[in-house]
Amino acid sequence: MMPQDPCADASVALGNDVPDTDRAFYFPSNGGFMPGRYVTGPWDRRLQNGMALAGLAAHLVERTESPADMTTARLVIDLQRPTPMGSVTPRVEVLREGKRLQIVQAEILHEGEVMVRATAMRVRNGESPPSDAEPPHALPDDLPSMNPRSPLLPVLETRLEQGGLEQLGPGIVWSRFHGDIVPGIPISPFVQLAMASDFGSGSSAYVDWREWTFANVDITLHLLRMPRGPWARVQARTRSAGNGIAVVETQLADLEGTVGHAHQTLFVDRNRRVK
Repeated sequence: MMPQDPCADASVALGNDVPDTDRAFYFPSNGGFMPGRYVTGPWDRRLQNGMALAGLAAHLVERTESPADMTTARLVIDLQRPTPMGSVTPRVEVLREGKRLQIVQAEILHEGEVMVRATAMRVRNGESPPSDAEPPHALPDDLPSMNPRSPLLPVLETRLEQGGLEQLGPGIVWSRFHGDIVPGIPISPFVQLAMASDFGSGSSAYVDWREWTFANVDITLHLLRMPRGPWARVQARTRSAGNGIAVVETQLADLEGTVGHAHQTLFVDRNRRVK
C-alpha cells in the first residue's frame, strides 16, 4: 500500500453509526464491520485499503481457538476483489483440526461476495535446535517518519531507516500501531505484522507513485515465530520483469530479531490521475 496522496482530503464519509473520532479501524455493525476513516484506499478513496483488510483478516484468524499451543507458520491473504467502503461480513471456518496442524480460513464478504480470503496454517509448538540466530535490531530514536503528512498518523507511527516514498529502490521502515482493530481490541503484534507487511510495496517502490499505481493483490507471510513487542520492521525489495507485475520480497523482524518473510504480488499500471 502507498500512503495517501498528501494533497488529498483526509476526510472520509462514514456511516452514521461510526464515530469519526475513534481510533479503531473497524466498528461492529449488524453482525459485521463498518470501515472507519483509516480504512480508505490510497489509489481510490471509495475502496478499502489492503493494510486494513489484512489486519481484519489476521484478527479473525487470531480470534479462532486452536486445539494446542501453536504458531501461525503461514498466512496467505488474497485480496480477490476491490472492497467498497461499506459494511463487510466475516466468515470463518476451520478446514483442518489437529493437535499438530490446524488450517483456518477467514473470509471477508461485501453484499454476499467474497472480497478477501485468508488461509492460516498453524503448527504446534515444541522443542527443537534453533538455527544460527540473527542479532536483534536496534531502533534508532532519530529516524524520520515515512510520511509525516499521512492521515494515518493518529493510529500509526513509522520510522524510516532506508529508502522512502521519494527514493526508488529497497527500503526499510519500522512501524507501530496505536489504534484498535475494532473498538476495545488493541492491534496485537500478529495483526500488526500482517498490516505492516503491506508497507513493503510503498517503502521499496521501483517506479514513481505519481506516474504509476502498484496495488497489491495478495500478502503472504511465513513466520518462524510469533512477533513480540510494539514495533515491526519491514525490509523490502521490489522486482519486476516489465510485464505489469511486480513482486515484493520482505524480511520481517521485531526488536528481538527476525520473525519471518513476506511477499506481495503487485498489479502495476499507469496512474490514471496523471494528466
